[in-house]
Amino acid sequence: MGFWGEYVVARSGRSLSELEPLSAGVCRDGDEGCVGVPRAHGDGWQTVVVRHGLPGHTPQTLRTLVERTGRPALVVYICDSDTGFVQGWSDGAGLFETWYTPELAADYEVPNDICYEDETGMPGTAYQAAWDAAHSRIRDEMPQRAREACTWAVAAGWRPEPAKVLEILSADCIEFAEHHFFELLRAMGLPTADA
Repeated sequence: MGFWGEYVVARSGRSLSELEPLSAGVCRDGDEGCVGVPRAHGDGWQTVVVRHGLPGHTPQTLRTLVERTGRPALVVYICDSDTGFVQGWSDGAGLFETWYTPELAADYEVPNDICYEDETGMPGTAYQAAWDAAHSRIRDEMPQRAREACTWAVAAGWRPEPAKVLEILSADCIEFAEHHFFELLRAMGLPTADA
């Protein structure tokens, strides 16, 4: 079983763990001790992991962080270390959302009421059709989602590499979604600690 939870990315002169909603120290399940120690990057940017995910609705969480910090904020929800669903908010561009690793992400887009297996233990016709539709949509949207990720990055004051952002979002052969997310951040231009 892989990791389920969120990484929060924001810029602040204070520790992200001191800002609402992270300051409550609880996860989506209401458990305490799920908020990790923030990791410092360059220019005041920090990432912090929240096992099981933050409580509340992610777009509202992002808007709250933007209000508190005055800078764009971003959250990725990692699904079993397979893939991630990224949501970013900036005042100028609003909300952007994207999956990465389309082949794995399609599994999470199939509605829960569609049974995976047929009587032979193979993917059922309804499941396969839903998966195919999700995969095609996610893959077709990738160029636009990469542009939106770069727009967010520019609003954050970063220097993205658009071709690399698209390559990372579109990759299907990855080891861990958490590590892949940090590759995406680097391609988007996350400042390094010595920058």
